[in-house]
This record gives sequence, structure tokens and C-alpha cells, in this order.
Amino acid sequence: MPRDRRLVLACARLPGVGRRRLYTLLERSATLGIATGDDFATFLRVKAADLRVAWTPGDINLAWEAGGEMSDACRRRDWRLWAVGRDGYPGDLLRLEDPPAALFVHGDPGDMTTPRVAIVGTREPTEWGVETARAFAAEATRLGAVVVSGLAWGIDTAAHDETVQRRGRTWAVLPSGLDLVVPESNRGLASRIVERGSLISEYLPGTKARPTFFVERDRLQAALARVVVVVETGPSGGTWHTIRAARAVGVTVCVALPVAPGAAPDASLLPIAQQGTFALAAEGARVVTPADLASLLGDPAPSGPPDEGPRQGSLFG
Repeated sequence: MPRDRRLVLACARLPGVGRRRLYTLLERSATLGIATGDDFATFLRVKAADLRVAWTPGDINLAWEAGGEMSDACRRRDWRLWAVGRDGYPGDLLRLEDPPAALFVHGDPGDMTTPRVAIVGTREPTEWGVETARAFAAEATRLGAVVVSGLAWGIDTAAHDETVQRRGRTWAVLPSGLDLVVPESNRGLASRIVERGSLISEYLPGTKARPTFFVERDRLQAALARVVVVVETGPSGGTWHTIRAARAVGVTVCVALPVAPGAAPDASLLPIAQQGTFALAAEGARVVTPADLASLLGDPAPSGPPDEGPRQGSLFG
């Protein structure tokens, strides 16, 4: 990827290129060995004419130069790049109707065949919800699985933090560029994640989070996981985007409950943070405890956290 990184980033900087056009450009260029600005211009003229974008020579030159500058910046920061058609791109993402064309990655994602569990839920959990998210993360780490979440307040933070404390591997999928971690209060946690796991983003450096980006982020959490565990969620909210995305690609959605579904009080008496999870259970979602993770993940051999790897470069520098 280092040799091809400039091409990937140059395509991303072309005027009029969004996710779908970028995906097409990267698919078509994957095996062409484009190494110079002239190669890049020829590729666009020959292989991308049907995209109906009138790039001028100036547009192409500026994109190629910008791609080079961004590639150098990624190298300085030890940022990896996963791009469609290249080694390292997670094949699970191809299940999505609109898979990302490229992803920026900071940290060591580890063995890409390792089972992954997404632990997600509300930003305003109960004390039980926080403890339960931590229990699922602890068990996932004991099993050697990767914990996937979104670095948001609440359930996400508890899952990431517990995994880091136990020296496990966790992936945090961001709704912004890698250099603009949100929420601000989790920048320290993000730096700790990078030491043994990864931050992942489909957005160019310098991209601020927007409401629609949180929805887009949620689809990646779902597709990257073998199973999604919803610890707590209200009757509406961002967690439902992850649930819908998981169902769309065939990823199992499970829920954690403080009591058996039949023992729950009237829905109006439940904490808001649990109304959605009890509703999911009523719809037929499987109710699970941390002890169920082994079977859900395919009985991975308990291996504990990964071996210590080299420390990564500065996250924000």
C-alpha cells in the first residue's frame, strides 16, 4: 500500500469525487501500477471517461500533488490506508450496499481473521449498563477477540476502556478524520487505544464530524463485526442505525438485559436506556450474557490479550 497510497489519496482529492466514484476509481486502478502524474492523467482519461466528470489538467495535477502531500503526512503519523482492491481491505465491508472506498487506520489492527464483536449502546447508560458493557469487553478480551465500538460517551467508552485496561485489542470507528477525535473528552482514551488497537475512519484528515457521519460510522461498526451486542438503548437513537445496518448484512444482533424479558416491568416503568433493548428482545433478538460470547464468536480459543507490539507514532502530531 505505501507505493499505491499516493494514487488512492489523489483519487480522493479529485473534484466531484464522492464515495461511489472513489470506489469505482480505486477498483479500476488496483492492478495498474500507477506511479507518476502522467500515469494518473492517462488512467483518468482512459479508464474513467464514463464517470462524466470533466477534470482539467490543472485539477489532475493538483490532486496528484495533494495526494503526495497527504501520503507523506500519513507516513509521518504511522497511519495505514485500507483501500478497496488492495491487500488489507476488510472483505466484510463488501457486504454493505455502500462500502467505503478507503479507510484511514491508526494503530495495529492485528490479525484480520480474529473474531470481532461490536459492543454498542446509549450515550446515557445506567450503572448496570456500564458494568455490563465492561463485562462483555472483559470476556471478549479473554477470548482474544477484537472489541469494536464508536468511541462515543457511555457504552462505547466503557467497552473501549475495559478492553484497553485489560490490554486487549479494540477498534474505534470514528465519524471524523483521525486527527479530530470526538468527543474531545475521549482524546486520551483514543491515544491509549492506538497503543494496542486501532482508530478507523473513512474520512480525510481534517474532516469534522457531522450528524450524517455518525450514521455512516454505525454501518461500519456493524459490518466489521461477527456479532453486535446491544447493552442498552432507548426506543430511538444512534444505536438503531447500527442495528439496522447489522440486520441488512446478516450480522447477528443480540441484547443484554438486567432481568429475563418476562420479568420486566411495564415498558413505561423501564429506564429510557433499557426501553429499546427490551423492545428488541420482544421482537425476538437473542438475549445474551458475557458467557455466551464464545459460542457467538465461533468458540475462539481463549488466548488473552495480544502480545505487546511496537508503540505507534503520535496520534495528533
